[in-house]
Amino acid sequence: MKKLILVLLMASLIQKSSAQVVIEGRFDLINPQNQLWDGRYLVYTFYRDVFIYDTQTELLHKEKGQYLNEMAFKNGLYFRKTSGKYQLHKVGESQPVLPNKFSRVNQWFGNTMLAWEMTEPNPKGMKGIWFDADQRIIASFSISQLYQAVGYQKEGSLDVFSILGRMPWEDFNYFFKDGMITLRNPETRKFSFFDLSLKPAFPGQYLNADPFFGGLAAVQNDNGLWGFIDTSGKEVIPFIYTSKPSPFHSGLARVSNKEGKSGFINRKGELVIPAIYSFASNFHKGVGLVGKTGFPGTFVGLDTLGVEKSFPCSCSPDMGHYLGQNYTDYFPLNTLYDFVESGFLTVRKNGQSAVFDKQGQQILPFEYAMFRDLKAGKAIAIQWGTVGSDQNLRFFLMDLEARRPVLELKYTEF
Repeated sequence: MKKLILVLLMASLIQKSSAQVVIEGRFDLINPQNQLWDGRYLVYTFYRDVFIYDTQTELLHKEKGQYLNEMAFKNGLYFRKTSGKYQLHKVGESQPVLPNKFSRVNQWFGNTMLAWEMTEPNPKGMKGIWFDADQRIIASFSISQLYQAVGYQKEGSLDVFSILGRMPWEDFNYFFKDGMITLRNPETRKFSFFDLSLKPAFPGQYLNADPFFGGLAAVQNDNGLWGFIDTSGKEVIPFIYTSKPSPFHSGLARVSNKEGKSGFINRKGELVIPAIYSFASNFHKGVGLVGKTGFPGTFVGLDTLGVEKSFPCSCSPDMGHYLGQNYTDYFPLNTLYDFVESGFLTVRKNGQSAVFDKQGQQILPFEYAMFRDLKAGKAIAIQWGTVGSDQNLRFFLMDLEARRPVLELKYTEF
């Protein structure tokens, strides 16, 4: 009987430690941006190629000689670079989803993207094309039209731009949000807002301007102070902030005082959560993460009434593996988003990562070098082979509910 129990126990341990699928490859601990998991596709860089594993079809796709940071992968869409040009593809499809060949590709701004197509070797032949994740083209304007819209008359040749070490697209900030495009005049350095026909949405130029979000935009006046305007250009929150406020999430925007402490205002501009925190994320669905002053600093959860919630351990949120997110204030902090949407919180302590659930129970120990992209109950995980050493690391797609890997990457050096 004892022997049977031992056999069953060993079988249980083997089941927990072995993955259902094993494929060749490894994750990059030095550059966490070289891999991602979006709930269906596991994407990683291995030996200068990008591999895309489709967990639904169980097919592994190889993109030879590509770089993940250039591919702007999203929902199965990605840019393949060939002969210096980028085309938008979808995993598993041989033909590009858009016929355009782009010279320059930005990163996704939410569900919208701006890419540049050059049809002639001069500024008149350069177009900025906005499209969304459903592959619908939102707007398309030549660089000349954009220059004209902002009142910039100093068009030159591409040779002149290259001598100056810049290209025309570097002269502007182009963001599309809430039906408006934010443009900056390269000469005056002032920002204005335009509709999709490139007509000014309302009078007004600003030293700095963020895209609209939820009907409000943070802008900076000529005195260097920040406030908020609505979509008619009307000032709705006065220009009193020396530091840029965040956009509004869950009805609150983060502001900072002269000591660098963070608090939150409501859409009337009233300070409803005092500026007492050394660190504060934006809210996501009514939940925030804040750091309290002290040594060592402590973290707590926060609701929109300013009520603090206990943190599951004497540790900090794991934010070091999500670098590189553009305009982070416009989107939830990745760690917070993962927690709210999946119910799992990744934390760090003494250089190691662990996972807790919403009830504050630790489900995976401090034995991991990295967790990231907690989606569909799974996450990328790198486990230490020897604590504090990068030798014998193990690379998983981890099922957090089952507390076991469903996929393991293994590689041979030669």
